Amino acid sequence: MDIGHIFQGHALNAVDAKGRVSVPASFRTLIEKRALANALDPENALKIGEHKSGDCLWALDAVASAEIDIQLAASVAELPAAERMDKLEELAMDAHGGLERVTFDGAGRMVLSPMLREFGQIEDLAFFVGAGLTFQIWNPRIAMERLPETSRVRKPLAFLLKERGIVL
Repeated sequence: MDIGHIFQGHALNAVDAKGRVSVPASFRTLIEKRALANALDPENALKIGEHKSGDCLWALDAVASAEIDIQLAASVAELPAAERMDKLEELAMDAHGGLERVTFDGAGRMVLSPMLREFGQIEDLAFFVGAGLTFQIWNPRIAMERLPETSRVRKPLAFLLKERGIVL
């Protein structure tokens, strides 16, 4: 799988009462580029679920999903054949079983389900952060509380909140 480009950067977007939020334009462009580079149909879809930390949401495009499958298979390659399939199934279920397919329209608008909003503790703002292969969606307040003091993501988030007149 040719990952090519990675998710990087950040955006702070409003979430309405129905859970509608826009995927940042730079992320949408990257999703399309990665799909085309890997001969996949750009389907304007993500798989989103709770991040393993429990602090935010984890979002994968089709390329990230396929790459994770490759990495999972490689992680069990040394196991005896009888154990390999069970372990791979266990890892794949943990990685993909909690994800929800979410589509976005041409303008990048998607709807986070009530379950996703609850898992990510997403309220009226969503902070998108590129994390290389994938990206994360945070409640800005939780990001400021839980990201390490040394995280380079905190300053841009604080700036974006200040621009909106929000002080945490």
